[in-house]
Amino acid sequence: MSSRTIRRKVIWLGVGLITLCRLAFGGPGDPSAAKFIENKNQWPAGVQFSAKIPGGNMVLQPGKFSYRFLDYGKLQELHEQTHHHQENEPPSKEEPIQGHMVDVTFVRANREAQPLPFGQSSTYYNYFLGNDSSRWTSGAHAYSGVLYPSFYPGIDLKVYGLGQHVKYDLTVAPYADPSVINMTYEGMDALLLDKGNLYAKTSLADIIEQRPVAYQFIDGRRTAVVCEFHLEGSTLSFCFPKGYDPCYELVIDPLLIFSTYSGSTADNWGSTATPGEHGTLYSSGVTNRDLGGFFPVTPGAFQTTFGGNYDVALLKYDSTGSQLLYASYLGGDDVESPHSLVMNSSHDLIILGTTGSTNFPTTATAYDRTFNGGTFAVNVVVYQQGTDIFLARVASDGRKLLASTFLGGLENDGLNPRIGPLTKNYGDELRGDVITDAQDNIYISSVTSSSDFPMENSIDPSFNGGTTDALLLKIDKDLSDIQWSTYIGGTGFDASHTLKFNKSGDIYIAGGTSSADFPVTAGVYQAALAGDADGWIAKVGQAGDAIKTATFTGTTGFDQVYFLDLNEDDEVFVYGQTAGQFPITPGVYNNPNSGQFIQKFDATLNQLMFSTVFGSGRGIPDISPTAFLVNECNNIYMSGWGGLINEGEGYWNSNTYGMPVTADAYQRITSGSDFYFMVLTDDASRFLYGTYLGGSQSRTHVDGGTSRFDKGGIVYHAVCSGCQAYNASGQSSSDFPTTANAWSRQNRSLNCNNAAFKFDLSSLKARIQTNSVALDHPGLNTICIPDKIVFQNLSTGGETYEWNLGDGTYITKQDTSLIVHQYMNTGQYTVWLKAIDKGTCKVKDSTSTKVFVNIALAKVQDDDALCLGSTYTLRASGGATYAWKSQDGTFTSGAATPNVSPQDTTIYYITIVEASGCIHKDTVQLDVIPVILPEFEIDRSAECFNRPIITVRSTTDSLWQGDRLFFDFGDGTTVDSEEAQHEYAKDGLYNVKLVGVREFCVTEKVMPMPVFRLLIPNIITPGKADNANDVFTIQYGDQKGATPADYGFKTSVVIYNRWGKKVYESADYQYDWEGEGLAAGVYFYEVTVSDHAACKSWIQLVK
Repeated sequence: MSSRTIRRKVIWLGVGLITLCRLAFGGPGDPSAAKFIENKNQWPAGVQFSAKIPGGNMVLQPGKFSYRFLDYGKLQELHEQTHHHQENEPPSKEEPIQGHMVDVTFVRANREAQPLPFGQSSTYYNYFLGNDSSRWTSGAHAYSGVLYPSFYPGIDLKVYGLGQHVKYDLTVAPYADPSVINMTYEGMDALLLDKGNLYAKTSLADIIEQRPVAYQFIDGRRTAVVCEFHLEGSTLSFCFPKGYDPCYELVIDPLLIFSTYSGSTADNWGSTATPGEHGTLYSSGVTNRDLGGFFPVTPGAFQTTFGGNYDVALLKYDSTGSQLLYASYLGGDDVESPHSLVMNSSHDLIILGTTGSTNFPTTATAYDRTFNGGTFAVNVVVYQQGTDIFLARVASDGRKLLASTFLGGLENDGLNPRIGPLTKNYGDELRGDVITDAQDNIYISSVTSSSDFPMENSIDPSFNGGTTDALLLKIDKDLSDIQWSTYIGGTGFDASHTLKFNKSGDIYIAGGTSSADFPVTAGVYQAALAGDADGWIAKVGQAGDAIKTATFTGTTGFDQVYFLDLNEDDEVFVYGQTAGQFPITPGVYNNPNSGQFIQKFDATLNQLMFSTVFGSGRGIPDISPTAFLVNECNNIYMSGWGGLINEGEGYWNSNTYGMPVTADAYQRITSGSDFYFMVLTDDASRFLYGTYLGGSQSRTHVDGGTSRFDKGGIVYHAVCSGCQAYNASGQSSSDFPTTANAWSRQNRSLNCNNAAFKFDLSSLKARIQTNSVALDHPGLNTICIPDKIVFQNLSTGGETYEWNLGDGTYITKQDTSLIVHQYMNTGQYTVWLKAIDKGTCKVKDSTSTKVFVNIALAKVQDDDALCLGSTYTLRASGGATYAWKSQDGTFTSGAATPNVSPQDTTIYYITIVEASGCIHKDTVQLDVIPVILPEFEIDRSAECFNRPIITVRSTTDSLWQGDRLFFDFGDGTTVDSEEAQHEYAKDGLYNVKLVGVREFCVTEKVMPMPVFRLLIPNIITPGKADNANDVFTIQYGDQKGATPADYGFKTSVVIYNRWGKKVYESADYQYDWEGEGLAAGVYFYEVTVSDHAACKSWIQLVK
């Protein structure tokens, strides 16, 4: 850019996070960010780009967005019907698929704005649909976003993907007016503002624009700006109640968490969840079709066909909960239920559960491929033929069942009896746990009533005579070889619910027992059964060859351990329920007379290190435990659910009212039937956090099974939510909290939906987010010199932050303010952030990200000037796409070097998008120099037989000082006087010019001037044989046959005889007089050529 250019600061309105909340199953899709596919004639003209969004497509058109939704649940239903169609059945009638379209029109926007895609992906798309080959196309590219320069005067629009959703930003130049931005919504069922968020509701999806959270980057610090939506009728605009500084960027952004429904139209319960690779989440429960509908299985999943009755329903979500990565059935023709999930080191999913299906899918090398059966049981679901335990291993992409086996004897396995001292909560029948070691061997903790359960290398190979024994087993990853297994129990009821490894590979296992002869060891914390049911904890050797230590823990009332975990020192923590006077040791946080307990033991189980209870203080349990963690800082995390489901099903007559919550709780109030989360310090001395999570109508619960925390303090949880049973509304509902970018925000079944969520309870975590200087491109990792990049500190906790930007730059900050940095050299840089808080046991947490720095290739010419009326070629290079636009908007071009012809001095804006995604903006000013408009008069002298003398005279006006004028007579003679005469030496057609020169602009006026002698014959000989001189011809110049008529001059001729009598006359002589009818002799003529002299003389007519 030359010195003519004025650089301006820009205001950014990053206002539009558009979340699509499907009511329908959204079909399979790429889990990556939304991509905008170009229209290469495969779609109607007017469609510029189209992007897949949850439930449909977003279409970009001139001046507007269109959202087009389809009922993918119905599509899935029809798809499955084709798989179940019987050969002799009549074909199903064609059924219409419901659709819904919403248009968002930007009022008075520039519909001619040239769309500039950026971030071209390597993927391209081919379209060969239908029989109209003119609509076929190939090589349609996808892009991460599209930029519309000058969408409004001084305002650019940028649309791009964020997860599977889309976001738009409006870039407002200084002194441009953001009030011109108005969006009219059409086609929705309802449009409303709720708590600052905009909701456009349709029959198939909700379009949500989150309430803006605005700030400006001023002097390196973030300053909050109040920004709100304003809705008048169906027109949305933006307002800034407290104003903003127009000289700095303005950024508006939302805050997101992860919670989603499965979106199943069939009944779909929630039981168990576990972390997957890279923050993904696995969730599982059961699904059935008693109420109709379909579970949203994805194409390519290992089991896409419903087995029958109740199948296991598996779901895997991406780390943000916005994309369903896969969904699959697992089951035979009767009843299955999952108890526990875990991911092994190969990222395969391990599933522990129970089955009543004789044809449950097993693999070829399974340990047992035959269903062993048992007795009729009603344990949450009805098992007509009894139960076996099943174990299954599924590939991480859900496409293959890698291993699967039955495990069981002739009685029920994996089930706690519905009536018994250990089944105290709804779902307790279906508890169990599974873990894997470094070699991916699988260990399960469960229960059995079978005296012939397969025992291999057992500590106790004999069933102990009671109703159930606890069960501990190790099997290889292929599920073909039980390496060892053992009963654990006595003559009463025994069950194991949880297990963990210590550093040596020994296994700690825990559960509940009513057996006074349970095999405890000497010297332990509690050697005798205290009540009807106590909790128990045992340590089993790595080889499964001995119970090294085992203890009871309990009171004279009911007590049971549901979870255990170990800290870095192999000290043992347990979490359970109590209805007795559980011990509270000095110095711990406690809620006296409460029904949930936490204890800590040394590794030998000989010494109790602390014991406490928490809850409402009502004397019985409030919640059913669902997940437990002791993290690397030894903070203790608990979760559970409680309320009307327990009470209504005949279990604890309690609810979640009165649980302790903290001031910063995510949800401080409860409906009485909610989830509850709690965090205590490592010694249980301080209550760090407490919160509820649930809806206002449905009764939140879990149908047995376990969920898990990761070691960072994030809980991965499954919920049975929105159920019609016990619902305050009398029907199914969608009131469980979900997030704006969730895969599904609706329970579409007539009963329950499996809701899965991730909830981060960690207290110290370093997080970096890269961004553009305008803060409109979160996750930006590629920049071009000389562009700058922003590093945002999104850490939680921390008092000091140490930055290493990878190029020798080190920065220490005491706050989370962002950093703007400019790299001087190309390359790949690793940026580290260390969050430090010496007041925590973790002390520090680190994270890193990579930045790729390239050379900017884009170049734009300097300012220039041109002469009015001339054509100028603008010049730019180095881009993948170009967008030129004149200041007044009358000119646009996507060429690198377009031609322009401005009539006045004009500024041209250029936006160049490089192949790397870098965007370069510049301006070129073309000064237009008004040209001289030469005017002159020309005369010729009246000569008959001689060449005329030419006289010229300038009549040009509006001259500037320094202008120059001169005449050019076309024969090499020039004069710079205002008036001149000229006599030509030769006949010819000469261009007489008056030339004007102003700066470098040269203009001229040209008058063609024929300068010839008139050659008139004095004899004609018509009728002679040679035909050479038959006609009276006036020749113009030396060229034979040339006449004044050839140069546009009209000639008049009059012929007289010797007595003066007129014998011929023509006012427009056509060179055709031959003396017809006249006698030979001498005649006289008068020849007059326009703009020439009149010539008189004689001619002889010879015949």
